[in-house]
Amino acid sequence: MSRLSLFNSMTWKDITVFQWQQLTDLQTKTVELDEVDLTVKAAAIVTNRTEKQIQEMTLLDSKKLYEQLAFLNTEIKINRVDYIEANGTRYKINYDVRRMPSARYIEAKHFASDFGGNIHRIAACMVIPMKRTMFGYEQLPFDATRHEDYANDLLSAPIQDVMGSVVFFYHVFKTWIKVFQDYLKQQMMSMGMSKYQAQVMYQALSDSLDGFTKLHLSQNTKGSRLNKHTTS
Repeated sequence: MSRLSLFNSMTWKDITVFQWQQLTDLQTKTVELDEVDLTVKAAAIVTNRTEKQIQEMTLLDSKKLYEQLAFLNTEIKINRVDYIEANGTRYKINYDVRRMPSARYIEAKHFASDFGGNIHRIAACMVIPMKRTMFGYEQLPFDATRHEDYANDLLSAPIQDVMGSVVFFYHVFKTWIKVFQDYLKQQMMSMGMSKYQAQVMYQALSDSLDGFTKLHLSQNTKGSRLNKHTTS
């Protein structure tokens, strides 16, 4: 086990979407786990090691590692970014809600019902894939059939970038949807919805965004029993 890689200083910028989802899920199991198991599991998630490897560390190495985990008890400093590199692919984040098909709004609303578990899928509704050419990066068309591929790529992206971009998008959308509600309803009706169905969907989108933007967005392990082990 490399001591250099193990004890490098870590912050939230080093945590991927997938790791954050695992940590968030771990927080729901604090009643089932004792303090040692909770800390070991969190350390394994953050360092991409097995629980057995963590348990076999010396007391001195364990102390150094848990000191590095102290950042888990701080808030995530989210970033609004224009591009995200994920799994070898560059994605441009599309914040221009006026140019997004209504179907992608509806997808984002559906996934927002489980923000933590679906943040990568929500972000995948916003991205434009790119490819490198001899003249630089070129944007590719969004392929709805590859939405899950985009989402799986984003699991490897930094959580603070993905969360920051999603939060910023929702705030932009929340403002836009109120100003351009007639236009959005017309877009939905062009997809085959009745006027009534479009109104119901518009209200659902508006309500879900209101709820989302009031959430405590810096979900972390603050206040958990991890604090006892990472600050000692």
